[in-house]
Amino acid sequence: KKMFKVVSLIFLLVVLSGCARTVDAQGNIIKPITSETPWTLSAGIFDFLFIMPIAKFILFVEPYIGAAFGVILATVIINLLTLPLMIKSQVSTQKMQMLMPKQEAIQRKYKGRTDKASQMRMSAEIQALYKKNNISMSASFMPFLTLPIMLAMWQAAQRLPILRETVFFGINLGAKPMTQMGDWRYILIIVLVGITQFLSMEISKILMKKQKGYRENKAMDSMKYMNYFMVVMIIFMAYSMETAMSIYWITTSTITIIRTIYIHYNHVAKVETDEPRSYLDKKKKK
Repeated sequence: KKMFKVVSLIFLLVVLSGCARTVDAQGNIIKPITSETPWTLSAGIFDFLFIMPIAKFILFVEPYIGAAFGVILATVIINLLTLPLMIKSQVSTQKMQMLMPKQEAIQRKYKGRTDKASQMRMSAEIQALYKKNNISMSASFMPFLTLPIMLAMWQAAQRLPILRETVFFGINLGAKPMTQMGDWRYILIIVLVGITQFLSMEISKILMKKQKGYRENKAMDSMKYMNYFMVVMIIFMAYSMETAMSIYWITTSTITIIRTIYIHYNHVAKVETDEPRSYLDKKKKK
């Protein structure tokens, strides 16, 4: 709990620092980023660590491949850099799913015993189960890395004048789809955002159903509705933000789908916990 509070506080501070206003009432960029903009800590830690690396990279490759492909390439590189962390997170999540029957057995053992000593013993047994099977609870925080990156990409999309001038397959990357709904291309890109985002969230569940010992629980059922909410939220943001963000989300979702398939067949499908398979087989026979 202490670790969760510390990580949450740090994460909140970083996110809030990334929500600074970037355009004025007339739509003019307050702090435009160009090739001449200095990359220093004076602009703030969020700018220095997240926004400037993305913006400077897009500016660097723009003369060679264009700003739109610069956004796509930046997204690909970011996902490659975070791949080891995502592998660890997904493998830990899968192990926890496979060990769910054992965890539920421990929880049933202490059902109705609400005194502090019993709750501590239950927690200790669950932690021992995780430790025995090499499950890292800190891995569950890994997916939260995507939020500051998304905010940084959004700010870069607003603060890069070059993106406002870029037209990609007839789509102005600086325009907001909500102002261009008469053009079918903007409608199409919003639809693609929704489809790829939904698939990126469902592909793991589809693959896990093929895994031996898989079974759904109440927590996963609740997560399903959370995923639906996230899809709707992303569609709304894509509708109201610069189109460059839609390119980012489509690219990210596509990479997530490919990454999830890769992790499943090269890591998750090979996962063996110490006891769960034989335990699950016994439960199945009963």
